Amino acid sequence: MIAKYPLLQVNIFTFPGKALEEAEAVRQAFIDTLKQRAFDELGPLDVQLVGWRGIEGRDVMVEVRYEGASSLYELVTPDMAPRIIQSHLDEHRPVRRWVVGKDFEAYYEPQKMHVSELLGKIDPQCLEEYQDYDGYKSLRSFYSQGFDSFLQKVVAAGFCEFNRTTSTPFGPTWCELRVEKQRPILVVNAAPPCPQATAEMLLLEGVPHQVLEGILLAVNTLQAEAVIVYLPAEATLARERLRYCWEKLLQANILPASQKPIDLEILTGEARFLVEDEDLFTQHLHTTLPKSFWQKYPNPTFLFHGLGTIAALPFIAQTPVSWFRKLGIACAPGTMIFRLMGAVEQPGFVEIPLSATVGEVINGVGGGFRHGRNPKAILVGGTLGGIFPAHYLQISLNHETLRELGGSLALGTIQVLDEKDCIISVVRRQIDFLLDQPGAQCPACHQSLIRVRDLLAEIAGGEATGDTVEELTAVCERLRLKGSCHLGRQAVNPILTSLHFFPDEYRMHTDNKTCPARVCPKLLPAPCHVACPAGIDIPSYMALVGQGRFLEALEVIRQDNPFPWICGLICPHPCERACVRGHLDEPLNIKYLKAFVADYATRHGEYLPLNPAPSNGRKVAIVGSGPAGLSCAHYLALKGYQVTIFESMPEAGGLFVAGIPEYRLPREVVRKEIELICSLGVEIKTGVTVGRDVTLDELRAQGFTAFFLGIGAHLGYKLKIVGEEDFPQVYDVITFLKKVNLGDKRRPADRVVVIGGGNAAMDAARTCVRLGCQEVHVSYRRTRREMPAHPEEVEQSLEEGVKIHFLTVPIKVGGEPGQVQYLECLQAELGRPDASGRRRPISIPESNFRLEVGAVITAIGQQPDLCPFPTSPVNTSPWCTIITDRGNTRTNVADIFAGGDSVTGPATAVEAIAAGKQGALDIDYYLTGAAGLAPTVNTQKRRRVPFLGIPAETKIANHRVPTPFLDMEQRRTNFDRVELDYTAEQAQKEAQRCLRCDICIRCGACERVCRDTMQVYALKFTQISTTERMLSDYGRAQERCIACGACALTCPTGAIEYIEAPDHREVRLCGTILNELEVHTCQGCGGPLPPARYLGYVSSHSDTVMGKQVLRRLCSACAREKRAQEFVKL
Repeated sequence: MIAKYPLLQVNIFTFPGKALEEAEAVRQAFIDTLKQRAFDELGPLDVQLVGWRGIEGRDVMVEVRYEGASSLYELVTPDMAPRIIQSHLDEHRPVRRWVVGKDFEAYYEPQKMHVSELLGKIDPQCLEEYQDYDGYKSLRSFYSQGFDSFLQKVVAAGFCEFNRTTSTPFGPTWCELRVEKQRPILVVNAAPPCPQATAEMLLLEGVPHQVLEGILLAVNTLQAEAVIVYLPAEATLARERLRYCWEKLLQANILPASQKPIDLEILTGEARFLVEDEDLFTQHLHTTLPKSFWQKYPNPTFLFHGLGTIAALPFIAQTPVSWFRKLGIACAPGTMIFRLMGAVEQPGFVEIPLSATVGEVINGVGGGFRHGRNPKAILVGGTLGGIFPAHYLQISLNHETLRELGGSLALGTIQVLDEKDCIISVVRRQIDFLLDQPGAQCPACHQSLIRVRDLLAEIAGGEATGDTVEELTAVCERLRLKGSCHLGRQAVNPILTSLHFFPDEYRMHTDNKTCPARVCPKLLPAPCHVACPAGIDIPSYMALVGQGRFLEALEVIRQDNPFPWICGLICPHPCERACVRGHLDEPLNIKYLKAFVADYATRHGEYLPLNPAPSNGRKVAIVGSGPAGLSCAHYLALKGYQVTIFESMPEAGGLFVAGIPEYRLPREVVRKEIELICSLGVEIKTGVTVGRDVTLDELRAQGFTAFFLGIGAHLGYKLKIVGEEDFPQVYDVITFLKKVNLGDKRRPADRVVVIGGGNAAMDAARTCVRLGCQEVHVSYRRTRREMPAHPEEVEQSLEEGVKIHFLTVPIKVGGEPGQVQYLECLQAELGRPDASGRRRPISIPESNFRLEVGAVITAIGQQPDLCPFPTSPVNTSPWCTIITDRGNTRTNVADIFAGGDSVTGPATAVEAIAAGKQGALDIDYYLTGAAGLAPTVNTQKRRRVPFLGIPAETKIANHRVPTPFLDMEQRRTNFDRVELDYTAEQAQKEAQRCLRCDICIRCGACERVCRDTMQVYALKFTQISTTERMLSDYGRAQERCIACGACALTCPTGAIEYIEAPDHREVRLCGTILNELEVHTCQGCGGPLPPARYLGYVSSHSDTVMGKQVLRRLCSACAREKRAQEFVKL
C-alpha cells in the first residue's frame, strides 16, 4: 500500500548517531517559513525528522513532498528554507541547483533495499505511517495463524544471524527451545564492538516500529518471558524513539487483549559486545539490570540476537520463502546492511546480498575510489575484520571467504584506506577501542590485548625493532588460536592480515622510523626532511652542528647522501623553501652547513671511508659516473656487491665535472668524494662507452648480473632557427661547459649570448665572464619570475655583469661565412600558461632587434644520448628518456635499472642521487629474490638529538648568517670558489636557529590547552598550512606563561619540557626557553612554592579559603596547621 501525501510534507534526514542541532535548526527554519506564509492555518504543519536516507557527509538532507511529487535536497542549511518553500508553492517546481544529482540515484539503484526500505519514507515515531506501509500486518496475521507457521518459515528460509563470526541458520536453535519448552529472555544487542555508527543505529533511529515488530515476532514465536534491548550509552535518540514507539504500540489495538503484557527493558551500557560472547554478556547484564528484574526472573535463560537480525524478521514474514532464498548465497540467503566508509566517492549505508563482492560495493554503489587519492587497503569487517590490498576487489562478502583470508564479517563495515591512512594507527585505534569496553573480553584475552596495544604503541612511536613485530605476530597468533572469548580471538584479525599483506608498512616504522602516511606523531618527519629528495635527516644534523658535534653531523648526512660536500655547494636546497623558520624571518642555510661539516672533517683528517659489508660475490655494472651512477654504486658497495662503473669520459664525475663550473664546485671536492666511493671497492673504468666499446650481453657473459643506466642527459636540444647549423660558434651548453671544465679555457668570443633561463644557462654566462668575454648576454623568452634557474644564481650573474634580456625570442643566427655576428630576436609578451604551468611567450610581430655577438650558446634543455647503442636496450619515451616503473628504477628488461636525468630529463644533482639510492635498493631486491617490489626510498629519522637550551630572545634575535663570498673583482677573473667558508662559530650560530621540527609537529595542542583549558593565552600560534600552526610570538610566552606545565603534559611528542628546579620553573619548546620564573618559599616551613605568577593565577581562580592560603604564601601543610591553630583559638 502506498502512503498518501499530505498537502505539503517536509522530511528532514540526519546521519545516524549525529547530534540533532543542525537538523533541528533546519526543521525550525521550514516551520517558521510556512508560518510566515500562514500555511499552518490550513492544518497541522507536517515538518518532521525522519530516518537517514542518503550519501554520508551530505546532511542535512530534506525531502519536500508537494502536489504528489517528491524533491530531495542535500547539504541544506536554515537559510535555504525560504527559497525552497517559495519555489515549490509559488513556482511549482524544485530549486534545481540544490536537488540531489545523478550520483544519488546511482548510489541507491544497485542496492537491494528490503530491510531498510522504509528509511526516510516515514516519520519514525508515527505508528499510522508505519501501518500505511503494511507495518504490523504480518504480526497480526500470525496472531491469527499461530506463530508455529512463522517458525517453520524461518527454518525453511535458512535465515542466518549475520552479526556473528559464522553465518549459521538460527531456526534450528529456536526449534530446540520450543521442543524443550524453555521460555527464554530475548536479548537484542544494538551495541556491537564498533566505534562508528552502524546499521543498528540506522534502524533504531529510522524505523523503530519495524524493530518492535521484529521483537514481537521473535517473542511470540519463542514464547519469551521478556525482552532486553541493549543500546550503547550515547544512543540517546534511538532510546527515546524506541521507548516512545513502544508506549504508542501498547496504547493501540494491535496486541491481543488476551495476551499477557510483554516486559520490554531498554538498557544502555558503556561496553559493546559480540553476540557470541554470551557468558560475558550475561555477566554484564547481572551488573546492570535492576534488582526487580532478577526478583521477577530469578533463573533466566538468555537468547542473544543482533538487532539487524530482529529488524529483518518482518521482511521474512512478508516474503515467500522461495524468493527469499534466491537472495544472497545458498548458505546465507538474505541481505546485510554495510556501512561504506573512507576514501570512496559516495560513502554511506548500503544494503546488499552477501553474493556481492567488495568491488561491486565500492564501484557500483560507492562511485569508486575517491578521485585524486591513492587507495592502499580495504578494511572489511571493522575491528574484527581483515585488512586487504586495494586490488582485492573480487572478495565475496560472505563469512566463509573472509574467514579463509583471515578476517571476519561479524561487523558490517567496509572502509577504504588510502595513502593518508597509517595501517598501524588504524589497528592501534581499534585495539584501544576494544580495550575501552569494560567486560567485553575475558580477563586472559584482555591482558593479551593490552600487550598487543603496547607493542603497537612501540611501533607507532618509533621505539620498535624487527623483534617487536615478531613478538606482535606471535602474541596475535596465540590469541587467535587459544583465546577464551570470541571477541579476543577476532580482535587480532586486522593486525594479522595487515602483517601478512603490508609487512613493508611495519618495516618502515621499525627500521626506517618513518610513517609513510605521516600520521604517527613521533615519526612525523620535519618539512625540510620531507622536501629533501635524498631524504637527509636535516634536523638531526642541524642539531649536531649547533652543539659543535660536526663529525657526527657528517655521519648523519652520509647515511642518505654520499656527497655532502658537493651538495653543500651546488644543491638547489628545496629543503630551505620548506623550512618553518622562514615563516619567522629567513630559512636556515641548510645547504651550506653540509659543505661546512665535510670541509671541517677534511681539514681535520676525519673525512674517512665507510665500512662496507663483506663481499657477496655478485657483480653489478653501472653505466655512467654521474651523481645517479655514483650514488647507486655507493649504496650497492655498502651492501657487499662488486660494482664496476663504466664512464665514457676521461674523468669520472659525469655532471659534476662536465656540467658544473669550478667556481661553484672545485674539482678537488669532486675527486675527494669519488675517492671515498672507490675506497668501498668500487672500480671505475673511464674512456669506456657501453654499447660501442662493450655491449651489455658481453658484460653479462663476464658475470654481471644487473645493470644501472645513469647516462645522464647531455645531448642538447636544437633551437631550430635560421643559421643555427651554419656557424661553428654556435655551441650546445653541455659541450661548451665540458670543454672548459676539462681544461680548454679559450674564450668563445668577445661578445657572447646564452639562450635559455635555467641553471646551465647561468653557468655558461658566468663562465664566459671568467674567460674574459667583454660582453655576456642572456636571452630568455619569459620574465625573471618564470626563470627556472635558482634565484641566487640569477642574482650573482647580474652582480658579475651579465646582461639578461627578458621576453626575447631568437629567430635567426646571422653573420659572415664561418663567423657569427649577431642573434636576431623578437620581443615577446606573455600569454596563457602552457603545460609547464608558466605563461607562454607570444612573439610581437615586427619587433625585431639584434644582439651583436660573436658566439651563441644554446641552453634550452637536454635529453639522454642513446646513440652508442645500436638499438635502445630498454623502452624510451618520445622525448628519448628511459621509461621506468612508477616510484622505482625498474625498466622493461628485468636486469636493467635506470635513474637520474636519463629518466627524468634534466633535473638536479640531489634528485639524481636519490634515484641512484632507489636503484641500489631495487637491484638488491632483484638479486636477493625478495618478495614483491622494493619499497620507495623514504625519509628516515637517523638520530634523536637532545635539545640545546637557548633563551627565546637569543633564538629569535639570531638571524640568518650570510654566506661569505669571494671579492667581486676576483670572481670575474678566475675560477676560484665563489662561496667561502663559515667559521665554526658561525656554523654553530646558524644551526642553532633550527626550530627542531623533527620533534615539534606544529599540531597546536599546547596552544589549545593553554587557551581553552587553562585560559592563560600565553602561546600565540600562526597558521602556516592547512594542518600546521607554529609559535609566532615568543615574547608573549615570557609575559603570560604561569609555568603550570599543562602544555608539556598535552604535547604528543615531548617537544615541550617542563622543568622544576629548586629555585625556578622553566618551560622549553624544543630547547628554546620560553619562560623562566623564580619560585618563592613557604613562609611557614621554607619549602618551595610555585612562582608568583602561578600563585596569582590560582588565587584568581579559587574560593576565599584557598585564596587566603595563596596570599599568605603557605604550602598546603602549613596552611592546614595555621587554620587548625585559628580553630583552637576560637
